[in-house]
Amino acid sequence: MNKKELDMLKQPEIYLTTRTSVDWTQVAEFLADQGVPPIPDSIRAGKDESAAVVEISARMCYMSYGRGRKDIADFINNLLYRKDGSVLEHVNFGFVITGISRSLTHELIRHRAGFAYSQRSQRYVDESGASFVIPPALVNETFSNDKVNELFNKAMENASTSYEELVNSLEESLDESLFEKKTDRRKAIRQAARSVLPNATETKLFVTANVRAWRHFIEMRSTPYADWEIRRMAIQILNLLVKEAPLLFGDFKIEELPDGTSIATPLHSKV
Repeated sequence: MNKKELDMLKQPEIYLTTRTSVDWTQVAEFLADQGVPPIPDSIRAGKDESAAVVEISARMCYMSYGRGRKDIADFINNLLYRKDGSVLEHVNFGFVITGISRSLTHELIRHRAGFAYSQRSQRYVDESGASFVIPPALVNETFSNDKVNELFNKAMENASTSYEELVNSLEESLDESLFEKKTDRRKAIRQAARSVLPNATETKLFVTANVRAWRHFIEMRSTPYADWEIRRMAIQILNLLVKEAPLLFGDFKIEELPDGTSIATPLHSKV
């Protein structure tokens, strides 16, 4: 039997797929009904809808439309400085993420407040052709060598082989009459076989969170003490969010460490 070539992944792919939008017609109607200045005079964020949502909600608290800080950057920076983070919870960003390990998602799902997750199911999806994520330390020249890589690759090959053998054996031995539906039998087989798959098994995830939650996640997971894989992902997400909403994430400073990895630190902590 020819040895199967495993797909070994070094980097995740991250797609910004959802963002908050504004119905400007309804905003204009609200302002008119309240007898406050119209959009150009009340909402200074212009076409930056993420900042506009924050501004609209923050000004609602004091009905300060048409008054106060006229520059949106100054307005947002003041909110961050004062740690008025509640209004950041109105803005959501969603990402589809592939090429990450089950090890990473076990840590990621500890972030609950403000987050929503949908993850590839190992009960429904056949993992016979699963990819595996190489831990960043094994890609880093400081830590990696041929022997280490060989040991890792062998472990993944053994796990993949064991999974396939378990699936095939269960397919032969598990009585179909025990199940009402064929899909139930397939789930029973795969949920048993997945027990031999390692944390390095690649998974795919749809994750959505509000700005306050994303800021907290990035701040917590971009420190030198965070796991390298989740830190790498956090900084990649940060780079996408800085492009998308610079006023809400632009205070983070990214630095490279001597080991070649990076960290990110916010000017405004714990907003």
